Amino acid sequence: MRFNYEYRTSDNAPHKGVIDASDRDSAYAALRAQGIKASRVDEAPGFWNKLLGKGKRWLAIAVLSIFSLAVILAYRDLSRAFERETRETTILSAPFAEKTRRQVIGDSAVIEKGIRTGWAEVFSGEGERFLASFAIPGVPAGLKNTSEAEILSALGRTIAPEETDSLEARQIKAMVEGMKDELREYLSAGGTIVQYGEAIVARQEEELGYYNRAKAELEAAVKDLSEDEVDELWEKRNASLRRMGIRLLPLPD
Repeated sequence: MRFNYEYRTSDNAPHKGVIDASDRDSAYAALRAQGIKASRVDEAPGFWNKLLGKGKRWLAIAVLSIFSLAVILAYRDLSRAFERETRETTILSAPFAEKTRRQVIGDSAVIEKGIRTGWAEVFSGEGERFLASFAIPGVPAGLKNTSEAEILSALGRTIAPEETDSLEARQIKAMVEGMKDELREYLSAGGTIVQYGEAIVARQEEELGYYNRAKAELEAAVKDLSEDEVDELWEKRNASLRRMGIRLLPLPD
């Protein structure tokens, strides 16, 4: 189930987020493990989410079957194409990469700024900023180019988290260090730095394409489907994106 949560940062600024958990207590526990002290955790809206929350799985299955049929009839070609694409293995999608690259949890304003700048406030080296731009699946890269020398320089150092680091900084540092390990394995297997750069650019564009196509499909569905049918399609597309570690679609207005 999904839960909406609210919390305040050290400067007392209010922020909101969404987390998956089996129940509210588990949601609180997961947030605490991430260093977030939530002031409020509520069940997220959505037809499917509410059915799961009430334990009516048998009814959910029946309703999902009916709505899925309507969606298939209306969006058969686009839906099949999307599902086929999401089953394909993306470039460099090794188990290690899947564990390392993920969505950053925390202050949305801090995350958005970090994405735009290649996390310049976290990393002084251009090599790390380049890797950071491709560390979060399904977002536009902030720093798209660098030199082989900068990447080699980055491989020669370790950027460890510090006590004064924010929650967001700790996460992106861990992901960048993971990508360095991924690159070392790539080089050991006979690849080159240039090839790795091309591969992670292609991977990011592919993941972003999944997100954009799912968003376009959902926006088109709003015009023709009922509210409940849109909710079901939203659930289905987000389930596919979640499996790939890509950011989730907001519920359309």
